[in-house]
Parts: sequence; structure tokens; C-alpha cells
Amino acid sequence: MNERNYSAPAKLHWYPDISCPTCGGRVNSWDKRCSRALGYRAIFCEACISKEYGITTEELRDTMKNHFGLIPCPGI
Repeated sequence: MNERNYSAPAKLHWYPDISCPTCGGRVNSWDKRCSRALGYRAIFCEACISKEYGITTEELRDTMKNHFGLIPCPGI
């Protein structure tokens, strides 16, 4: 399972019944926003999305902000 470190994970909305189809890790509201912006049908975790594109999670967050206008959820 993919474990990620967040500044305040309690501020994120976690989906207990959904897991990342690639790694099986937990997914949250930020993962859902990123997945939808990129046109995925399923909710993938940001780590797996970053890995697919060959970038770091910080680079993914910057891309989401600069190209899609999405700002990370509180706690990230």
C-alpha cells in the first residue's frame, strides 16, 4: 500500500471504499480532482499519476496549479 506524508491528513476527504487501481493505496479528494482533470475514469493516487508521467508529486502539484488552476486540498 502506498503511504504518503501530508501536513494535515485529517483535513483531506478520504474515500474508505476506493483504492488506487495501480498500487492499492488509499485515495483522497485531491487524488480525485487530479484524476478527473486528467480524464481518468478511476481515481488514481497522485504518486501513481506522477510515476506514469515521469515527474515528482511536487511537479504534478505545480502542473495542476499552473495548467488546470487546481490548488491542492488543505492538508497536502
